[in-house]
Amino acid sequence: PLQVRGPGLGVVGVSKGAEVALAMATFLPQVVATVWINGTAYLHGNPLVYKDVRIPPIPYCTEHVTFTEVGALDNSRIFADPRDPAYRASAIPVEKIRGKVLFVVGEADRSFNSKLFAQLALERMPPQSGRILSYPGAGHLIEPPGSPLCSNSSIRGAPRPVAWGGELEPHAKAQEDSWREIVQFLELQLGLTATMKL
Repeated sequence: PLQVRGPGLGVVGVSKGAEVALAMATFLPQVVATVWINGTAYLHGNPLVYKDVRIPPIPYCTEHVTFTEVGALDNSRIFADPRDPAYRASAIPVEKIRGKVLFVVGEADRSFNSKLFAQLALERMPPQSGRILSYPGAGHLIEPPGSPLCSNSSIRGAPRPVAWGGELEPHAKAQEDSWREIVQFLELQLGLTATMKL
């Protein structure tokens, strides 16, 4: 059975889920610990609508899709530069975050410029409310240790497999290290008494 220890909640999100997790941390005070893995700090593709708040999205530039050497979609260029003043209204208002955020970045991510998004979010957040773990050679899908590297996979709605990036050994090391860091972060922020073992 699912148990909520309370009083605060922790949220973990990867990719588009990390964008959602960051928005939850912004608008829901009960979210005290957020783990953001290779996401964005701006709304992309779809608006965010919550109560009386509506944040417009930055449209995807699908005309900038390229293909990898194996024919997978490389989406790294479909995200317009969020620093363009025209997209200021699409920023998730992370300055309102009251909890803590752990940003996990794969520097060999072929889907998002995750490091840039993490840095842009951290610049606008309250002091000491977040930190970045950045891993050279790690791809987009940073998962628990022992998970195989997934550099390309099919996703719903895409006409071809999507490239996620990552190099085998550095990606595996990033998964091991980030897992330890994530567990420690959640234990610290949520006061967990049970320990999780690798």
